[in-house]
Amino acid sequence: MRNMILAAGLLASAVAGAAGNPDADTLVVSQGVARVTLGDVDAYVHRIPETDRKGFVAKPERIETMLRNMLLDKQLADEALKLGLDKDPIVQQQIALATENALSRARMEKFRASLKAPDFSEQAQEDYLANKKKYTIPKRYDVKHILFDIKSRTPDQAAALANETAAKLAKDPSQFDSLVESLSDDQSKKDNHGLIENAASESFVAPFADAARRLENIGDISPPVRTVFGYHILKLVSTAPEQLQPYEKVRESIISRLQAEWMEARIREKIDGLRNETMNPQPEVLATLRERYGKIEEPPAGPAASEPVKQP
Repeated sequence: MRNMILAAGLLASAVAGAAGNPDADTLVVSQGVARVTLGDVDAYVHRIPETDRKGFVAKPERIETMLRNMLLDKQLADEALKLGLDKDPIVQQQIALATENALSRARMEKFRASLKAPDFSEQAQEDYLANKKKYTIPKRYDVKHILFDIKSRTPDQAAALANETAAKLAKDPSQFDSLVESLSDDQSKKDNHGLIENAASESFVAPFADAARRLENIGDISPPVRTVFGYHILKLVSTAPEQLQPYEKVRESIISRLQAEWMEARIREKIDGLRNETMNPQPEVLATLRERYGKIEEPPAGPAASEPVKQP
C-alpha cells in the first residue's frame, strides 16, 4: 500500500502536464497480467473536465483508487477475451457505443478549444456601470455573541437562560464580555472571545445575519435569537459602510464571466443545433420496446384499482 501511495504521489506531477505525452507506453503499475501505462492514465484523466484535472491528481488517494480500478478492469477484460466474450453481439454493440461516447467527448473538447471569445472590455465596463449594486460590498457588521446551545440542554432550557441573560444585560450592558467568557457555549470563544466578523454575510444562517443587520448603533444588544445552533445574544462592536469596488479591481472577473457565458452559449447552440435536427422515429419498432426487455405487469382492474380509498 505504501509503495502504491508513493507511486501515486510521483504520478501526480507527471500526469498534470501529460497531454500529448510521447512516453505513452511507459509502465506506471502492473498487477498480474494487467499493465497500466502513462497512455492509459492520459486517456482516463482526459475524461475529467480540464478545470478539475489538477485538483484530481493533487490527491494521492484518488490516483491510487484510479490505478486500482484500472488494473481491475484490465484483469477482468483479459479474462473476458480469453472466454471469447468480445464475440458476443451485445458486447460488440457496447464497445461500439463506448467508442462513440469517447469520440463525442473528443469532438466537444475540440469544439470548445476552437472557440475564440471576442474582446469584452467595452461590455465589461457597461455591465459595471449598469449593475453597480452587484459590485458593491454590503455594509459590514462585526458583533460579539453569547451562545446557549441546544446540544447540552433542551430548547426551552436554552431559551430560559438566554432570556435571563438578556435581562441582566438590560440592567448592565458592561457585563457582556465577561458573560461571553463565563456563559457562551461557542467553543471558538477561547480564540475570538465571541467576535464574529462580517456577521450579516451569507456565510451565516439567516436568523443570525438578520439579527446583526437590525443592530443600528455600536454597543446595541439584540434580544435572544433562535438558530439551529441554539439561542444567541448579539452585541454590535463595529460597522463599515457599503462600498462600491473600483472598476479596475473587478474588471478581470467581469471579463472572465462574460467570456465563460459566451463560450457556454456557443456550446449550447452547437448541441441544440444537433438535437433539433428532424427525428425520424419508427413507431412500429418503438411500440415493441416495452415488451422487448421484460413484460410490465399492469395493475389489476376492478374497484380496488379504480375507486378511491375511503376513510373509515
